[in-house]
Amino acid sequence: MEAGIRSNRTRFLQDCTPPVSGFTLVELLVTIALIAVLAGLLLPALGIARESARRSTCLNNASQIGKSLIGYESDRSALPGWRNTVDKYSASMAADAATRPKACVAWTVAMLPYFDQREIFAWYESFVSFDGVDDVTKKRIPSFVCPSSVDSAGTSSRLCYAGNAGTGAEVLNGRRQYRGDGVFLDAAGNLASAAWYGGTAAPEYEPARSSLAYVAGGDGASCTLLIAERSGLNSPSDVSWAANPAASRPSGNAVLESLVILHPPALAAGREPPTGVRFVNPTGDDEAAGGDWGLRYPSSTHRGGVVVTFCDGHTAFLSDGIAPWVYCQLLTADRRARSPRAMQWERYSAKDGQWVHYIFDESDLRP
Repeated sequence: MEAGIRSNRTRFLQDCTPPVSGFTLVELLVTIALIAVLAGLLLPALGIARESARRSTCLNNASQIGKSLIGYESDRSALPGWRNTVDKYSASMAADAATRPKACVAWTVAMLPYFDQREIFAWYESFVSFDGVDDVTKKRIPSFVCPSSVDSAGTSSRLCYAGNAGTGAEVLNGRRQYRGDGVFLDAAGNLASAAWYGGTAAPEYEPARSSLAYVAGGDGASCTLLIAERSGLNSPSDVSWAANPAASRPSGNAVLESLVILHPPALAAGREPPTGVRFVNPTGDDEAAGGDWGLRYPSSTHRGGVVVTFCDGHTAFLSDGIAPWVYCQLLTADRRARSPRAMQWERYSAKDGQWVHYIFDESDLRP
């Protein structure tokens, strides 16, 4: 009888114990599918948010650079050149024929005291040598780098922004730069090789500078580019802020070390500017690309355009759908003193066959 009671008690306990529940295979698969769908919906939104934050940082970088250049101009009544000299450094480099090509520095170096990088500039002012311990030319300056740019095998001193030099970094008209082309002129004078002139001595000319007052009295500071981003997938990742600028051949390849964006090459005689060609974020198929499109024109990894700063200090997002002639007008500081090349590219053929000027407006920008 006692055994029967134990048996009944065991049966009672078994009946009162709730069954152990678990996911069936179907339920498990449905749960995994729901998680995958939710992740698929959230990840693009997260990517967009991250890119938006990176673009905001890039805009802030461009704004800081613009304000520093304006501060430089305010002190000196002139903008730095695309090619400049720093007394001690330039004198030391120019003293030896082997190092003479390094005697000039770019606008990026000239602006350093106004960019909270006085210590780096002091290295140039009191230059002694390129000692491995003291060499600052390999230092990374975070505000010179767009966080969206691809930096797989680049230089530690990378630069993602370029100055507006118009046609100024090219050998034109006996080397004399057109003042109305761009805003960064050649402040160091003629230091390029005379070999481009068949070995004869190249004509000298006085160093040139542009000012914001000149730009404001020309095409206007609010519609003349100061700097533009140049860090697209096809732009070289080894562009350094410490590069030593050099002039390039007319209508030829841009120079890696010039740190500027340029007008497109000259048009063939009687030819009109083509439509549908991109000078902002150009593709490899663009006719205007030539062999230097990764260096000559603005580019970025931001979708739809590039970050730019205008001469009045405001930043904007310039659409990569902007027409070539509009892009050229943004590079020109004063239509009264621009090169024939700029004049060609600043016009387009209207329906009646007449050449008219396009006026830059808000439709050329992106929010």
